[in-house]
Amino acid sequence: MKSYIFTVDDNIRFLAECARGEYPSIFSHPYMQMYKRLHGRYGVKVQLNLFYECEGFDLSYMPESFKAELLEASDWLKMSFHSKLENVKPYEQSDYSEVYGDTARVHSEIKRFAGEPSLAKTTTVHYCRTTEEGRRALYDLGVRGLLGLFGTEENPRSSYSLPEALAERARRGEIVECDGTKYASIDLILNTLDIEKIPTALASLKARECVRIMIHEQYFYPDYPRYQPNFEEKLELAFGLLSEWGYTSVLFEEVL
Repeated sequence: MKSYIFTVDDNIRFLAECARGEYPSIFSHPYMQMYKRLHGRYGVKVQLNLFYECEGFDLSYMPESFKAELLEASDWLKMSFHSKLENVKPYEQSDYSEVYGDTARVHSEIKRFAGEPSLAKTTTVHYCRTTEEGRRALYDLGVRGLLGLFGTEENPRSSYSLPEALAERARRGEIVECDGTKYASIDLILNTLDIEKIPTALASLKARECVRIMIHEQYFYPDYPRYQPNFEEKLELAFGLLSEWGYTSVLFEEVL
């Protein structure tokens, strides 16, 4: 079966806004309303990778009032750890205890306000950088798959301190394994592409059985300096094309 994986990094703002009591349902927030609409239209499954905190808010402030509806949606909507906060390459040199502590804190809060079924078994760590000790901390907390950025043959990139032989295979689209965890390359970051380039970029991946695409939350909001008013239009285009080409949306943990 041809499949695609969709993940979203840097999530926290929608939670902060919902925690303020402005929305009776988490799916009445415009950002989440969009994902529910796209799920209904294309069957897309969504994984939101979360920061623990941002200015004036952290996940401990999130009420449990949305828990029932998040549990009901947990077959298509998952959340996981991304980083403690917005910080360039936060775990590139971090030891076991720092990665373990930050991840455990996010996991604990997700289980509290969204229920354990909402916690994903995979994630993308912010900037895709960890030490080997950091990888082990993630594994010990139940993370079984990591999506990363491995670059191209012309411009290779390292993610998660993986050996280059494995990174090279990930670059070609394979899912590879190291110390019990599976790794795969993110193929497209939609917020980095002009909308007219998305069809060609996706078409170049049609030979792959599994395509991995992602976007970042902040580009959704009009007050963000690099706001993309066609955020939803980009997703609609990508999901529509993939569906037309026979791809089915899955969570990364479903293909491990």
